Amino acid sequence: MEPNNIDVQIFDYLSKPLANEENHFFSAKLAILDTIGCIIHASSYENVHSFAAGETSVELLKNPFKTVQNFNSLVDSTWYLTVLTRWFDYNDTFLAKEWGHPSDNFGTIYTFFQKNTSYKFVDFTTALTKAYEIQGSLCLGTSLNKLGFDHVFFVKLASGSVFSHLLSDGNSEIVKRTVNNILMDGPSSRAYRHFPNVGKRKSWAAADASKRGIELSQISRTADEVYDTIQNEDDWGFENIFMKNSELSFGKDLDDWVIQNVLFKVLFPAEFHGQSAVEAATQLSSEFNQNRDKFDKINLYTHEPAVRIISNKKELKNASDRDHSLEYMVAAALLHGDLTYEMYEDNFSGLAEINQLRKKIHVQEEPKFTESYYEFSKRHISNSIEILYNDNTRSEKITIENPIGHPSRREEAIPLLEEKFTKNVESAFSLKKANQVWNEILNLKKDDEVKKLFSILIEDE
Repeated sequence: MEPNNIDVQIFDYLSKPLANEENHFFSAKLAILDTIGCIIHASSYENVHSFAAGETSVELLKNPFKTVQNFNSLVDSTWYLTVLTRWFDYNDTFLAKEWGHPSDNFGTIYTFFQKNTSYKFVDFTTALTKAYEIQGSLCLGTSLNKLGFDHVFFVKLASGSVFSHLLSDGNSEIVKRTVNNILMDGPSSRAYRHFPNVGKRKSWAAADASKRGIELSQISRTADEVYDTIQNEDDWGFENIFMKNSELSFGKDLDDWVIQNVLFKVLFPAEFHGQSAVEAATQLSSEFNQNRDKFDKINLYTHEPAVRIISNKKELKNASDRDHSLEYMVAAALLHGDLTYEMYEDNFSGLAEINQLRKKIHVQEEPKFTESYYEFSKRHISNSIEILYNDNTRSEKITIENPIGHPSRREEAIPLLEEKFTKNVESAFSLKKANQVWNEILNLKKDDEVKKLFSILIEDE
């Protein structure tokens, strides 16, 4: 890899065609469909939909893709779509040194092409692929969380740089200036993702980042300095001020690998480090419920990032706390054989029972799981669960190396992704329409006009 600053690396990457469009094209369509489903589902909650619309006076329609047509501001459109994408933590994920959700960039890409329709569909998928690649490769090379900063900074970089390249028609100075203006903005604290400050901000932080990326890309069209030493200048540089003099870097050469290896949340609305634990818990649910009279405790073996991020036995103040508690998610899955959005809410009837059980779940690191998590050729997200009884017997230890959304289980996941999509869009589309949208988007060709995508989403039944 070249030792250039990331402004140079990003511009060079955005200026070149991808080596093989076939590699990423199908994966990009799966990512588009999964994100569309998340957006429509979130919009079915009136309070979420209103929050996403912000101060705009746009009428909120049942189909959010009809609503967003009426936004005048690119910034407002991006905020709207990204809030809806991210609200329920059910969009795709990428895990490495840093963790993130590459589809947080979808709203940015959709917003640009909705207002600029003289492109081909492959231009849309390529822009999305490159945004995924920039964010995911930064996650592979640079940890923000260990420094106390939030991963959405990489959304700001990915969305801002790709949008800038599109907006400026590939102007080198403007794109580099955008990247460096984003570096000068700096990252935000990730305190709102951790006890005792967890709250709804984690559901809109990515929208805030993508919105700011667009704002800076627009501002950066004004003639100005490129600020090309801001990354590593000795006194006031980004790496000195924010990274304790460690390097901001990509973990791999930039190509189209990330979108092909993204993690889909197929079965459960759960933070991804715990997905395989929830899957294992559902397999033990029947045995657990049949033997509750002699249940003693549950052992859960996991990888180090899960211990650090989502293992939480302290007070869980709200739904935002609960959906990032490994013990809470596993307890709910053991009790109910499933995990749904509703189980996180304050008014869920089984809340007290889940809270009681989660305190009997003992989490510990399994070093070989941590090793496989970081090994590039594996990138496993493993968890094991066993139930211990008071008669000195124990259940089978269920180990899930990779949850079903992992790329190693992609073929198994596709029909379940379709089921998830169909369920997510039921507030806006009939079953017939949902199936039609799924199939028509999957069948889009590279040379189709991009406006065909928008037509599929907004045409009446």
